Amino acid sequence: MKTWWRGVALAGALLGAGPAGAVAAEPFGIEVRFLGAPLGAAQRSAVNEAARRVSALIASPFEPVRVDVPAGECDRGLPALRGRLTRLVVFVRVKRLDDDLYATGMPCDLHDGSFLPIYGVVDLNSSGLSDLPRTDVLDTMIHEFLHVLGVGTLWERDARISVSGDQDDRVFVNRQGKTTLYVAPRAVAAFRALGGKGAGIPLDPDRGHWAGEVVCSEVLSGSSGDYTGRLNPVSPLTLGALEDLGYRVQARGAAPFRLPAGACPLDGGAADAPPGGFTSCAAARAAGAALPLQRGQPGYRPGLDGDGDGLACER
Repeated sequence: MKTWWRGVALAGALLGAGPAGAVAAEPFGIEVRFLGAPLGAAQRSAVNEAARRVSALIASPFEPVRVDVPAGECDRGLPALRGRLTRLVVFVRVKRLDDDLYATGMPCDLHDGSFLPIYGVVDLNSSGLSDLPRTDVLDTMIHEFLHVLGVGTLWERDARISVSGDQDDRVFVNRQGKTTLYVAPRAVAAFRALGGKGAGIPLDPDRGHWAGEVVCSEVLSGSSGDYTGRLNPVSPLTLGALEDLGYRVQARGAAPFRLPAGACPLDGGAADAPPGGFTSCAAARAAGAALPLQRGQPGYRPGLDGDGDGLACER
């Protein structure tokens, strides 16, 4: 079982942050900077692919900012970060983590005004990493890059402090009895459109993931790590959470997703696949299959895998 840790370190000396800089904004993108033990070619490719996929969810630009952050300011072992950033910089490190962790991810300093991340860090557990198939590395990194963007990590008020020391007072979570609910409007509207009931979306005890028994295999579910060998869907819930944080999103980036009618299916709700595989990617989407389809997975057909990398219907 995967376990996901969330956390935020908000500190550092930044120059020229915020709307005062008279420079044009660049399209949103994630710039990956690798640290620590080297990754294999397939794993590095999966990390970069995850960065592209998560970047493609965001329609709003990254606000350029000039930084002068000392080494180790956000987290021990991170290098100094200096110069003008036109993309969200994410340090990706390979290091030894607790045995029950695949990875951790968090944002660091936040822009003034928007309270959106300027840079962040993802740590991959060196133990067992070489045994992870590419699909699981890709799914893990999508999950963690979303944490770096702030989903699940910037929901608490004391985490949303910008580089100048301003605090954002928006309310994202609310305690109701023994349950913590996500209550910000865009994700809650998506939840209700999917048939969800109640005043908000139930969260896992860590308050940084959707409750696993409610959304099962959704990419930011607390139970998403139980569903391996596939890419878990980025649902309208998570896109709504990005909107609540202040991003503009590409609505078509949401994957087909249904809330479970009862207990979570052991296969994550995989669609029934015809013998020989789906005739087209459109047919796979219409059937509710989680895409891309992996070689060996029901529904996969070589004719749908144009680049022969073992993943069909990647776009």
